[in-house]
Amino acid sequence: MATMYLDAQSKAELHAEAEKLMARYESPLETVKALMAYNCELETQILALAHRHPGLVAISFDPTPPVLG
Repeated sequence: MATMYLDAQSKAELHAEAEKLMARYESPLETVKALMAYNCELETQILALAHRHPGLVAISFDPTPPVLG
């Protein structure tokens, strides 16, 4: 599980994009699928950026398994 820290503008942009995706689909399942695909696309872009510019992005993983409330 990874943790990303975003500035306020980036958070607002991601929130706006998520709202667009949610408005596009009538089915909650299709909305979740679209959000998951979007998340995978963002993660791929971050990994590519980290590979090209290792000093710019640091990627680390928390070995603690997620806990569901």
